[in-house]
Amino acid sequence: MGPKVETTKLEEKTKKRFWPAKLNFRSVLAGMTLVIILTGIVMLAKRSKPAPVPAPSLAGAYLSAPKTQGPATAPIKIIEYSDFECPSCRVAQQELHKIIQEYPGKIQLTFKHFPLTSHRWSIYAHQAAECMHIQGKFWPYQEKLYEKQPEWAPSIVPPVEIMFQYARELGADMNRFGKCMSDVSVTKAIYAEKEEGNQRQVNATPTLFLGEERFVGPREMQERGENAIRKALGLPPIPVPEPAPPAIPPPPASAPTSDKKTP
Repeated sequence: MGPKVETTKLEEKTKKRFWPAKLNFRSVLAGMTLVIILTGIVMLAKRSKPAPVPAPSLAGAYLSAPKTQGPATAPIKIIEYSDFECPSCRVAQQELHKIIQEYPGKIQLTFKHFPLTSHRWSIYAHQAAECMHIQGKFWPYQEKLYEKQPEWAPSIVPPVEIMFQYARELGADMNRFGKCMSDVSVTKAIYAEKEEGNQRQVNATPTLFLGEERFVGPREMQERGENAIRKALGLPPIPVPEPAPPAIPPPPASAPTSDKKTP
């Protein structure tokens, strides 16, 4: 059995749209709540520190650039909708790294945010990753989030300090990072990407697209994904081993015989 795929129901679309890009109202409300919490935490963390040099605000002006890895000329384009708190998304990274290494220069991977509402700290990680993307450090931060998932995901409080620690370890401009963590326009961009996934009927993470062909979970990527890539490259398929038949239980032990002799 492969790792369990994390699932969520498609969010109900509202008739009225309060944001551009047709965002779901519940998602935006959750994002606004996150920003209020983050703003309070950042302000408390900085209360005892000297006032930093102001950085340009992103509010109302942020447009997320594509988060891509691999050459733009690559013949294979993979789009991944993922959740940083999803265990099977963490496992899928191993398969993606393996495939990218085996076909150098042939694959371009694009990451799309899809934070699940069932994961309470996921949106904090997505906000932090997008803030690191602004500083050109998305991919190393993404790897750290998955690598350290067992460290921050079980936290009983919002793991904001941990997110700051990871950013500091990767050499981020911490003043800029702190302002970005409470920027509602960044949160809106995250939920805009999730809405794209909703429009494509994404209801589980990770979901990966190769053209219009989809692969849900690391097992599907392993069993079908690589051969789909090879087919697109004009290469012969790799034989997929048949699943092992279920083990046959041993017959029940016979009742023990008595050693007593018959008179």
